[in-house]
Amino acid sequence: MMEKPPRPGLSLIKRAAITAVIVVLITAGGVSGAVFLQVDKLQKAFNDVPGGRQDIALPEITQAEAGKPQTIMILGTDERLGADAVRGEKPRSDTIILARMDAHKDAITLMSIPRDFKVTIPGFALPDKINAAFSNGGANLTLKTVKHLLSRPGRPFKINHVVQVSFTGFRRMVDYLGCTYVDIDRDYFNDVGGPGGYATIDINPGYQKLCGKDALDYVRYRHTDNDLVRGARQQDFIRQMLRQRGVRTRLNFGAREQLAHIAGRYTRTDKSLRKTAQLFSLLKLGLAVANKPIQEVPFGAGQIRDDGSYLTASDAAIGQTVDDFMNARSVNRPRVKLTESTAEKKFARKSRTRHKASDVSGLEVAETEGQNQAIVASRRLDFPFYFPKLRVTGSRYVGTVPRTYTIRDELGHKHRAYRMVVSLGIAGEYYGIQGMTWKKPPILDGPHDTVRMNGRKLLVYYDGRRVRLVAWRTSHAVYYVHNTLARTVSRKRLVAIAGSLEHLGH
Repeated sequence: MMEKPPRPGLSLIKRAAITAVIVVLITAGGVSGAVFLQVDKLQKAFNDVPGGRQDIALPEITQAEAGKPQTIMILGTDERLGADAVRGEKPRSDTIILARMDAHKDAITLMSIPRDFKVTIPGFALPDKINAAFSNGGANLTLKTVKHLLSRPGRPFKINHVVQVSFTGFRRMVDYLGCTYVDIDRDYFNDVGGPGGYATIDINPGYQKLCGKDALDYVRYRHTDNDLVRGARQQDFIRQMLRQRGVRTRLNFGAREQLAHIAGRYTRTDKSLRKTAQLFSLLKLGLAVANKPIQEVPFGAGQIRDDGSYLTASDAAIGQTVDDFMNARSVNRPRVKLTESTAEKKFARKSRTRHKASDVSGLEVAETEGQNQAIVASRRLDFPFYFPKLRVTGSRYVGTVPRTYTIRDELGHKHRAYRMVVSLGIAGEYYGIQGMTWKKPPILDGPHDTVRMNGRKLLVYYDGRRVRLVAWRTSHAVYYVHNTLARTVSRKRLVAIAGSLEHLGH
């Protein structure tokens, strides 16, 4: 049985300005016509910035008509409160996200454009990466470039609002909203930073709470990943953040005003969002789409090519992307298509141990490896350790010891947890097995399907038409198998892995 995808409801907000704030207000729950009475207050809080608002002059913007669909472009920039100006460096567009709200469609669509995607930048002779548009001409040139990329003969691509947010703005808004619980697929570590290099980061795998700096480091990480994996990680972070009960709690009327003030200080928008009429138009549309799910649209329709310098896609693939984005169609394909590098293939051949194939195609019996991990980790826990007897064919556990740790819930209560990490042998492709005594974490809100297997009731959660995770509850704890960021593992295989979970000693 295939159900609708998750219903985050406030999508883009975490990295946006007044647009984001308004979408938050509308979709965070408990919003009614009373919000309209707050427009003046929100405008004042948003515009009350030391030195005055610095709106972006964007002649390429298409003014939105009341009640009509709207497309918002969100630019995450690597500008750091003057640090780049001191060094003489131009800020770059670290993230380009498009969001579309249409009252007549089944979902709000969300799409990331990889920053290394090869484009023709208007006014420049040679092709370049799309993030070069911001360096050369700011938000306006980025807007022109995106519209040029996504337009087709007789079908101009229209963007109604632009929101530009800095690193600092992202961090402050995440912190103000109470941080977020995120399922981290693997270990993220880099201790060598500095100008021109990669940011330092130290985040362990497993379900945990991330605040401003760690959240920013996580969504920006690209040391050993490519842009496609990075985009999938960013969308996954947004999805998980939007499911936080704590975020909704903080969005009472007073908090909304404070969030608007933070957004105003650390973001810039097109001038039209100063107009009350435009805010009312956006509010009305937001109320109409408040209960719609989020549909994440893979850029390039899952057919992105990586030539080592640029990411590219055919005109047909871009056309399919635009069609999916405009029409909120659910797609049944991985977010990105990743392939093994020569080095990865060579390592896999050397390290691979042959295992007996399971009854499910694409899975192998790897009970011994899982049992070995369980023997070590179970001594550190006070609840039953379950390990999977099945594993994706050719995959391998990362390390010989699972991570065991303590997590605090939203009320500050402590819970024990463990995480097993499995690598598919391709950069960025990891799935995980999680167990913890926190029985009602936000990530397990609202399952979309159930499956009976081996006497258990398995809860299935979708991301579009791909399965995101499969969970199982006991009287002591919860356990789940989380798919890769690219959602590579099929529903049948993920369900089979979850169904194979076995308690050490049975």
